[in-house]
Amino acid sequence: MHESMQVSWNQRHRLGQTLEDAESGVFNPHHATLPMAFTGPLDLAAMNRAWHALQRRHPVLLSGFDLNALVWHIGLADPVDLQQLATAGTEDADVAALRSACAVPFDLERGPMARLLVMARPDEETYFAFVAEHLVSDGWSLNVLMRDLSALYAAERDGSGLELSPVQMTFPDFVRRQNRMMDSPEGRQALERLAAGLSGVGAIPAMPISGFSGHSPVRYEAKDGFSRRLPLDVCQSLGKVARPLRMTALNLMHAALHRSLFTLSGSESVATTLSTANRELPELHQTTGWLASKAVLTSEPGSRPEAEDFLRHFRQRMFATLDDGHVPWPALIDRMDPDAVGRQSRVPYVTFNARPLGMRKTVGTVGMPGVRTRPLPISVGWHDASIATFWDEDEDGVTATVNFKTDWYARGDVEALWDGVDALLRTWATQRR
Repeated sequence: MHESMQVSWNQRHRLGQTLEDAESGVFNPHHATLPMAFTGPLDLAAMNRAWHALQRRHPVLLSGFDLNALVWHIGLADPVDLQQLATAGTEDADVAALRSACAVPFDLERGPMARLLVMARPDEETYFAFVAEHLVSDGWSLNVLMRDLSALYAAERDGSGLELSPVQMTFPDFVRRQNRMMDSPEGRQALERLAAGLSGVGAIPAMPISGFSGHSPVRYEAKDGFSRRLPLDVCQSLGKVARPLRMTALNLMHAALHRSLFTLSGSESVATTLSTANRELPELHQTTGWLASKAVLTSEPGSRPEAEDFLRHFRQRMFATLDDGHVPWPALIDRMDPDAVGRQSRVPYVTFNARPLGMRKTVGTVGMPGVRTRPLPISVGWHDASIATFWDEDEDGVTATVNFKTDWYARGDVEALWDGVDALLRTWATQRR
């Protein structure tokens, strides 16, 4: 038996974008993907049993959608087996084959919304990818799913008993609560307050920088990107600067992005979207779903040239923005620009997406018992923003990945934005309080 309910605001927006993409003849694999290489013996039969158990534990993975009525059917599909891919012989060819398999579209109407891919390679190496449609998953959820899969696999492999912690609040429960909140007087008041505060900015804040082409219509799939590394010593120094301000090093990285945007945009007011995990409640730490959303953060760097004054101003704006992080971003878009709901953005906005080390520690280390694990350099799909920045924190520093639309920006334009961020962070890192 499956249950049906109204989709969330995030799902509504994404489903509309999916239909728009189909009409234009493109497909954007909007998948949450975790690709890894395992070295060591892997019991695929035990893995398959664990995979079935995982799908039953998280029935949102077995979802389907009525695209016209915007109805979500949870538990509609039956659990499926893991998919075994044949090796092509070389590492590059196998990575390319795994990437292609990750990007295959899901059947949004009939489900399921997740797949497990494995490829046996020489010398007891296995390429592995957990892939879930973003409609029912986000970055945190991949860690939850891998933690559960690892535990289930160990139990199946060893024949030991296992009782996972119960899922206290399911994703459907979260969506029902969020939908009720947005229909309540309190939800409507929060929406009106946000809209009033962004009246000169917009729910999707246009933030063009030097070199912006203004090309229209933009080909959203025309993209490029690069990654840069902030070493541990710089991150630790930034942490020392941030701590007295009740901020983190990642907060300073977002502030530096705002400063660099100010320099290159000519705009007194700078705005980016900020990704929010919405995982504050411990009841959600066992939950799989698309709980993450976005909020719009504005600042006025030009009015505060001194670093400490600007950072205090930025902190205040950041806290205010996070306080309203429970309001789903597409609901704000619907309030301020209803024609933009369910469409790819027509304006060049910039995103800040952080993945702190503490987020992963909450759900445990990603790995699999009995094997050594390393990440694989695979990503699929493209993002709605004109410039999307991702900040992945680990024990040795932060990796910043910057993706951009090549119809709107040349690579040098976006590298200039990064150069401004990097120079500012290194300047701040030398300061002591």
